[in-house]
Amino acid sequence: MGSAQLILLAGGLILLGAVSLTIYNSFNNKTDFQLQNEAYITASSIGQSMIDRILTKSFDEKTISHSYTVPDSLTAVGSLGPDAGEASVAAYDDVDDYKNYIKLDTLSVLGVFRTKVDINYAQKFNPDITSNVKTFTKRVDVFVTNTFLKDTLKLNYGVTY
Repeated sequence: MGSAQLILLAGGLILLGAVSLTIYNSFNNKTDFQLQNEAYITASSIGQSMIDRILTKSFDEKTISHSYTVPDSLTAVGSLGPDAGEASVAAYDDVDDYKNYIKLDTLSVLGVFRTKVDINYAQKFNPDITSNVKTFTKRVDVFVTNTFLKDTLKLNYGVTY
């Protein structure tokens, strides 16, 4: 075998290796992209499910059995969260009981999804802005994380009375 053929053979092997690596990286990136998309879809479903569950509850502990026309009688800003005797999520009966609630969902393919809920009073005409005083609007923020998500997925909803 001549030196020219040996150089051509080496060049061919290098080119074959480069093409193989490119194909492998392409498949690997496609798999990562598919897993990431599946994680975002799943996280969206988990987050929306949490919001739907919260929306089945009364607006406030005080509004379960009584109707109010001014927000002064509602739960104090610093007291949002589970009430006395509500040690588990099964006992939650109003929206703000879910403040600081954390739920873990473990799936066989994508692993653990961590959901955290934050509830705050919000401004009446702009629920994107939280309020330090009682209002007839509560902002529900749901944060979902997973190792396949590049960033925390955040869903929010304004609940009014």
